[in-house]
Amino acid sequence: MNLFAFALLLAFAAVWLVLPLVPALREFFRPTDVEPLTMVGRDNADIARFARNFREYLQGQLGGFASGPDARGEETGKLPDNTPFMRLARLPNEISRTSMPPGATGRLLVLDQSTVLDGGEHFRLEIWSREDFIGGPSAAYRAILGEQSIELAESSTIMRWVHSVGPLVVGPRSTLYGRASSEKEVHLASKVGFDRIGAPLIIVGTAAPSPMPPQSADKKFLVPERSRALGDHLRVEQDLTVPAGTVIDGNLVVAGRCWLGKGVRVNGSLKVHRELTMEPGVVVTGAIVCRLGIKVGEGSWIMGPVISEEHLEIGTKTTIGKREQPTTVSARSITIAAGSVVCGQMMGEEGGRTT
Repeated sequence: MNLFAFALLLAFAAVWLVLPLVPALREFFRPTDVEPLTMVGRDNADIARFARNFREYLQGQLGGFASGPDARGEETGKLPDNTPFMRLARLPNEISRTSMPPGATGRLLVLDQSTVLDGGEHFRLEIWSREDFIGGPSAAYRAILGEQSIELAESSTIMRWVHSVGPLVVGPRSTLYGRASSEKEVHLASKVGFDRIGAPLIIVGTAAPSPMPPQSADKKFLVPERSRALGDHLRVEQDLTVPAGTVIDGNLVVAGRCWLGKGVRVNGSLKVHRELTMEPGVVVTGAIVCRLGIKVGEGSWIMGPVISEEHLEIGTKTTIGKREQPTTVSARSITIAAGSVVCGQMMGEEGGRTT
């Protein structure tokens, strides 16, 4: 009787431990890929959150200082948290490096006028520019908030964040650590490194967002033998090669590698468990999710999010998202060629770079 009771207790305990694993075991032995993974953001989705908090804090702390057309000269002091600051108000003409007051680079700066710098400065605290800000080459900044436009010259460095209400222009060979954002558009030159960028338009080099091209592909997609319909998608249990000019209507999951030929059109979303290669001119009207690397060919057009757990290479003249429907590009690392446009956000866990 004691042995029977012990066996019964052991069986009950085993069932109790295995029960939470049943959904995972079902998906492992009979994968469906129907439901998306639940993702919890590591921080606020608002990429300009730091900049907005910084503005609100300074507006409260500096409200008692003179401002407007009658304000002149400079104000210095310390904030309640003991941060030294300097406010430059309506000085004649533009400020240059030679006219920057002594000690300005070591203080939090509030600039009430348009500012043009010579370059080579190293600002150890934040800058709040109420009008246009134009930096010089080889300058380093902790953070910048621009109420109009910001232009960073060649080989500039942002250590924490930069946000512009107007356009943000970044010169070649610059590095943007942390967050870079604009409420209008971001222009990136060649060889710019970044961590996270957000704007209605992110433009690499000289480009403009292109509308979704009309459907020109006319070849019918031939369903592979090792495939089955599951939910709202077709699951292919092998590598998949799609010939040029083929149209795929619906969502597609590929358990192996996937190669999309020139001009292929996917009227739906695409999930690939291994590498994804897209030849030039591919159109995907939904999202792309890939467990390994993605290579996007020249002149491609993608409507939804693009997510890779490895490297993402975006070819020239590619458009991702629309201004009125922003999206997300995310990968471990990203390279994006000149002539490409992203509407929304780009995030590289190990960084990204323009070519």
